[in-house]
Amino acid sequence: MLIVSLAICIIVYNNFSIYQKPIAKVERVSEEKVKTKQVQSIELKLMNTGDKGRIISVQNKYDVSCVYDEKYSKGDIVFLNGKHTEIIGLKRDYFIAITFMILVSLLVIFGNKKGLLASLCLIVNVMFFYLIILAYMKGMNILLLTVLGSLGFTIIVLSLINGMNRNMLVSLAATIAVSVIVLGLASILIYMSKIDYDFLDFIPEPYTRNQANQFFLAQIIIGCLGAVIDVAVTITVASSEIIDKNPHIHINELMKSAKAVADDITGTMISVVLFTNIAAIIPNFVISVANDIEYRTVLRFDAYFDIVRFFMAAVAILISIPVSVLVSSLMLKRGGKRI
Repeated sequence: MLIVSLAICIIVYNNFSIYQKPIAKVERVSEEKVKTKQVQSIELKLMNTGDKGRIISVQNKYDVSCVYDEKYSKGDIVFLNGKHTEIIGLKRDYFIAITFMILVSLLVIFGNKKGLLASLCLIVNVMFFYLIILAYMKGMNILLLTVLGSLGFTIIVLSLINGMNRNMLVSLAATIAVSVIVLGLASILIYMSKIDYDFLDFIPEPYTRNQANQFFLAQIIIGCLGAVIDVAVTITVASSEIIDKNPHIHINELMKSAKAVADDITGTMISVVLFTNIAAIIPNFVISVANDIEYRTVLRFDAYFDIVRFFMAAVAILISIPVSVLVSSLMLKRGGKRI
């Protein structure tokens, strides 16, 4: 893992030739203060294009806060504009590669075969998501792609992590059932409400209300999926073990036993989706407070969509428990016999 990780990180660090934009390495930096700005005189060495190896000089201005500008240091790899007169940003792909390889390495070291399968699952899901984005760019409906994509993500995760077995099929059925219920509930609430979509991040412009509704529904489905799969797998495995011990157990008793298991995970899973959405809200709060915008204004407009996604994910987690138990009882036992 160490050899593979180092090799991948070195390759990504030196992959200048795959980029069409000019890339350069910072060789030398000098700095002085001009009025309220810090001005850097930067010497760069071009790392790609037909001018590879050429030394050029550019200037970079930045505020001390570095909110809208960036400070560059010796050794940084940067992108340039077409005329090689301005730095337009850092090359950060190798940071992503390093972080990703640390994640994969830890998964394999501590998880062994399961960790390797989890890493493979992550890679396959990223590739599958890329295909979905390509399909969307070709003009396919975002909600349809999300529904099909959610089904694909669920199958990939369950088959790679748990293998092709009865528990996988039960978890898949439970996840699909919960997703359909959440989609129906969210659709009713959204289409009965008058939502101001002007603050919905990354919504394509121009848009119709129907397109915005579908985009928001797609966000809700994807936001609920991970938590639903987790709960469905946990309840399914627990129900399977209980049914193995007592094939003639009544569904009410099965529900009580599964609820005892669910009580241990429900709070933590809801906390996970809460903090995930809080993380998305933090930048808006920080910027708004710095610009004297009231909290209630941020909550009403910027944070509204994150709050809705959190509540829908929490509802999905709670719905997952009885649905998973019901699906397990129907698919794992029928008249006291395994199917």
